[in-house]
Amino acid sequence: MFEMENKLRSEAEQQAHEHSCKLLLNCYIRELALEKESDIRINPNTLSYTVTFQASRVKVTGRLSYYSAMGEHEYLSMESGGEAVHYSDLVRWITSELSGNGEQRASSDQHGVKKSVMEMKCSLELENVHPLGENTNRVELAYARDFAQKVDNSVRNLTLYIEQAAGLDIHDYRTSEQSLLYGHPFHPFPKNSKGFSEDDVQKYSPELRTSFQLCYIAVRQDVYVQEWVDDEATMDLQDLLWSHVEPILKEMYGLLPVHPWQYAYISRLSEVQHYIRDEKLILLGSAGPTVYPTSSVRTVYVPEWNCNIKLSLNMQITNMIRTNSAEQMRRTLDASKYVRQHDCFGAEPLTHIAYETGVATCAFEDEELTSLFTIAYRPIEFDVENTYVLSSLVEAPLPGMRSRLMTMLGGGRDIAERWLERYLKCSLLPIVQTAGERGIHFEAHLQNTLVTLKDGLPVEFIVRDLEGVSVDEELISEQDRATSDLLFYSREKAWARTSYYFIVNHLGSLIHAMARDVNVPEEHFWKQVREVLVEELERTGNAYVRHLLTTDAFLAKQNLVSCVRGISQTPAYVPVSNVMKRMGSEVRGSREIQG
Repeated sequence: MFEMENKLRSEAEQQAHEHSCKLLLNCYIRELALEKESDIRINPNTLSYTVTFQASRVKVTGRLSYYSAMGEHEYLSMESGGEAVHYSDLVRWITSELSGNGEQRASSDQHGVKKSVMEMKCSLELENVHPLGENTNRVELAYARDFAQKVDNSVRNLTLYIEQAAGLDIHDYRTSEQSLLYGHPFHPFPKNSKGFSEDDVQKYSPELRTSFQLCYIAVRQDVYVQEWVDDEATMDLQDLLWSHVEPILKEMYGLLPVHPWQYAYISRLSEVQHYIRDEKLILLGSAGPTVYPTSSVRTVYVPEWNCNIKLSLNMQITNMIRTNSAEQMRRTLDASKYVRQHDCFGAEPLTHIAYETGVATCAFEDEELTSLFTIAYRPIEFDVENTYVLSSLVEAPLPGMRSRLMTMLGGGRDIAERWLERYLKCSLLPIVQTAGERGIHFEAHLQNTLVTLKDGLPVEFIVRDLEGVSVDEELISEQDRATSDLLFYSREKAWARTSYYFIVNHLGSLIHAMARDVNVPEEHFWKQVREVLVEELERTGNAYVRHLLTTDAFLAKQNLVSCVRGISQTPAYVPVSNVMKRMGSEVRGSREIQG
């Protein structure tokens, strides 16, 4: 038995290591292809590649098992000097290469990228000045060390998830939320959970199919704050938890649910102890229904209440501290109200929004302290038996296997084409229509979108997490501006959000999984996307659709560069070539579009 456990661990370690090598190299190639053009060579015909790290005088070579037009390559081998590459080698070479480089040196003249793309890139990077001063070397070393630690943490967690949970099936909403084993395909450490102990990882990681009770804090009414998008949306936790709450508390206090990890953390804070002594806060411990952590870790699914609750966790998931700031919650509620008022997707029977309907917190003077308590409610109004998170469908249960989606469909190219045709009608088309006509853009990446399936085919598409909504300021009224100014962006920035989150991140990975699994180039399915958009342009003249078809490149986040250089709060962006523009002459209507 012991030998079997060791074998399982060594296999899981190897798979986690190989997957992390793929992530690091794919991030590096996508993000540095322009800046280090002569050092990155990939031959789609021979499936061979060479990446040179000049600072370390090292060449990484090997063969691909699948060449991806969007950069999500699959690797057969990865060697340097005749030896297999370890992920820690890549971490060392990458951090050495990026240290001291400052901002990217790429220019439109040097690399043939159209001026409009580079202007958009610059407009998104205005605040991204390299943050190093006189102590450059020391700060760079600290960033490099922090980066390496987070990659190690991510690999360690991924090993555990593969070992304990890989191969588990998904059959409903809950299991799909708890099956995102590998995470973002273009992030250097997607499974980092810095702040969780090994025991915490076992208790609270959704990947391990965990569940637990929440903890609750009674907050005196003069300190308790809640806001709902309307009266009908209000949830009364006291009523839901009446058997656990003393009658006197119901009159004088409001209730806040808290993640158990966060509960232990805030209970130790001296500022919180002060509020407890004054009886402004009463710690009630764990109670209430069983909850299930979802793919974002800090958001939990509460089947008994038919809702998700977005909790605060003062720890790093990937590279961000997951507390809920006042500005984030203001954006969330403003977006919920704005999108509702403008009847977004109202004419689309198959396209829906999972709204955040309310926020609750404490009215402390210290905003950072307040953010530790703040939570948001998101009711569930979809069929939980047949709805899945897209990111889980796109993943394979083990590296090298087919995606869950294509395994579900159980067929080849024909069924994949039919599935995508149905999916684009309820996802892509409504999204580009609302972007072009109303200027409303969603952060609709794979983890923020759900699909309901019937007989394996899409019958409903759902967007969630409205904090990421942005609105084109050219398409708003003065009355709207007065109430929701946090939502409004320049046209370029608003368009760049949907272009990245839905086109590059979402469709890019979905198409990659389908094309790889049926063994065709990604262009095969991008052609299908382009035909849908050409038809939409001919029918409506939608300016945003025209942009998607004719722009040379889309902007993608430089997650790796931003993490190494300590600018994750204001990430840099890099152009990613527009596959649909490249194949323009192959599709009818291209002459009109190019004009």
